[in-house]
Amino acid sequence: MTEQTVRGPAILNPVARTWGRISQRLVPILAIITAFIIGIPFIIFTSGRGDVGNGLNIAGVAYSALIEGSTGIVINDLVSRDNINVVSVLAADSDLTQGDLTSLSRAIADVTTAGSANIRRYGEILAQFEMIDEEFDALGASLNGIAAVGVDTLQAMMPLITELAALRRGDVRDLAEPYRGKSELTAEDRAAVEALAPAASDYSDADLLRYMQIVNEEGIASLERYVVQIDLLAQVGIAPGSPEAADITAIAELTTAEVRELVTTQTLLDSAGVTDTAAASEQVQIVRRLYDAEILTNPSVNEALTTEFDTALSQNLVVRRPGNQLLVDLGASGVTGALYDTKNTPDDTSDDRVSNLYLRLGDRVLLFFPANLETLFVRSIPFVIAGLAVALGFKAGLFNIGAEGQLYAGAIFAVWVGYSPIFSGLPGVLHLPLVLIAGLVGGAFWGAIPGILKAYTGAHEVINTIMLNFVAVLMVDWLIKSTTPIIMQDPTASTPQTPLIANSAHLPVFSHIAPIWFIVAGILVAAAGIYSQRKEIAQNIRLALRPVILGVIVIVAGYFFAWVAVRDNLHIGLVIMVIAVWFTDWFLTRTIPGFELRTVGANPDAARYAGMSVPRNIILAMALSGMLAGLAGTIQVAGVQFRMVPGFFSGLGFDAIAVALLARTNPRNMIAAGFLWGGLLTGAPLMQVNANISIDLVKIIEALIIMFIAADVIIRTLWRIPAGGKEQNLATTFTKGWGG
Repeated sequence: MTEQTVRGPAILNPVARTWGRISQRLVPILAIITAFIIGIPFIIFTSGRGDVGNGLNIAGVAYSALIEGSTGIVINDLVSRDNINVVSVLAADSDLTQGDLTSLSRAIADVTTAGSANIRRYGEILAQFEMIDEEFDALGASLNGIAAVGVDTLQAMMPLITELAALRRGDVRDLAEPYRGKSELTAEDRAAVEALAPAASDYSDADLLRYMQIVNEEGIASLERYVVQIDLLAQVGIAPGSPEAADITAIAELTTAEVRELVTTQTLLDSAGVTDTAAASEQVQIVRRLYDAEILTNPSVNEALTTEFDTALSQNLVVRRPGNQLLVDLGASGVTGALYDTKNTPDDTSDDRVSNLYLRLGDRVLLFFPANLETLFVRSIPFVIAGLAVALGFKAGLFNIGAEGQLYAGAIFAVWVGYSPIFSGLPGVLHLPLVLIAGLVGGAFWGAIPGILKAYTGAHEVINTIMLNFVAVLMVDWLIKSTTPIIMQDPTASTPQTPLIANSAHLPVFSHIAPIWFIVAGILVAAAGIYSQRKEIAQNIRLALRPVILGVIVIVAGYFFAWVAVRDNLHIGLVIMVIAVWFTDWFLTRTIPGFELRTVGANPDAARYAGMSVPRNIILAMALSGMLAGLAGTIQVAGVQFRMVPGFFSGLGFDAIAVALLARTNPRNMIAAGFLWGGLLTGAPLMQVNANISIDLVKIIEALIIMFIAADVIIRTLWRIPAGGKEQNLATTFTKGWGG
């Protein structure tokens, strides 16, 4: 046996053992990665139309936009001479001015739509006819009629058409009208036609009947025009129904005048050697926007690109954004910098907010848009808290599908306390806590109902919570829409909704909180940590470092959140979310009721044998689960919408199930899972715009993630992850099923 064969397993075994140890925790992450990978073939076969290269490019744009839309982070290219090389050639070959750019861009885009090959053929056909545009349009409009009647038929009808055309139009119309729907020609009919058009005597009864029906359908004026245009086509050797005739029809549909402009544009592109018209259109737009930003000023495009372009790029930041938009920072030549929104007072910089930060990376730039991250935070808060609600039920062996209804119940309680005149005079320090408490009570009440039914009647919580979802949603819908009598509807609103809650019931936003309060909060957190560990710290002073660091983190986080809240949307519901996560984890792992709840979920029979009340713990678990769901709805009302509308929380409760599964029902993982879910929904609209793909791709990815989490054997097989131990298998068992 060689040394290599002896050492090979010895080298691989530690790697396999390490992978087996760490991979168990990576299953959710690998499920996410796998879902995104599988999403690529969907893009290739839909948006890419089977073109692998194009599909991969679209997938890259889509996922980049998804990241930008959710986190605000993106890498874009700086504008360079490569982005205007086609325009440089066009400008050098023609007297192109700044005023020509808009029309040229539109013309090139039209050429791209019509197709360069088609435009060249159209130009050749137009060159064969010496007629004004209106006449050519009439020719094109007639070709379908000529083809429908038939050239042979028209030629056979020519003597009849000539004689009928000499009559009054009304007389011809009256003569042809009786032949509609006739199946045979009578002697009287023939005599009537021959009296006005002697040429009719040369036709058989069947032919004359058919010809008169054609006269009735087409009209004598159209038939006369058809005959003339047949001669025109014959002079240039074009037969009706031929490809050339189809081109004439297409020209007429676009209008001949417009096609002549397209031909002129195509000739200009051909003379400059331009083959990629789409790229040319994009480049013209870029140059036009450089003029709009006053980076280029010379009216002559050729002179501007020759003498101003390179200097302008070295002295300013010019970033190429999707859709050929430009991000410009005038006078910025450094590696880093920031752009600001001036809001409504451009002359007053005190209220300016950072719109983005940038870091140059060679010929590219790393951008950060705080507003996108702020939106992610606000969007994710309810997913995290509602996910906690579902996860807490899972811990007790209960499948709470009623988070949707509990959201509505908690929110409607909170809204009433928020706008009711009974509480309108309260200061915010009292009013806001009452709103939060009302939401907690409403959610707990609605969650306790299926808990009681489960505990004392054995009714399964899945059925009960699903039905109660409908009850809650429709009841709230009735409360808001009812007009006889008016219960919770705002009579002054144009659409059904509750009155707005009082300002004192709004969750404060970080940008409006005085910075001193962040320092106070950090000091209190550090002091609380030191006090709770005072005995241990007395023996080892180094233990005080951890609560002090935590206090510093709180202060820094407060300043960061205040800075990120550039749209004044990020509220302290984020802090409530963190507290809810901490409280749920503490309750489940550090308290006796939490231990009993988990024990009942793991083995109800063992819990009952140990003296624990299974019914009481079932009711407690469902009430606490509903309380958290109600809190999620309350935060949306008090921090985002400030009112309640029918269908406002549609789907949020069911998304919470996915978040709980993604977090493996572990409260400590809930923030990451909720932010991922919020990020997918936040970034989806920008992905749709930038990559021009359906927003449903995000739904597909979400469904794949849930499937891979629920059936993790797929991920374990794909990524060669060994089977988990007893503890890990227990952690991934969510409920006991129908017999639990």
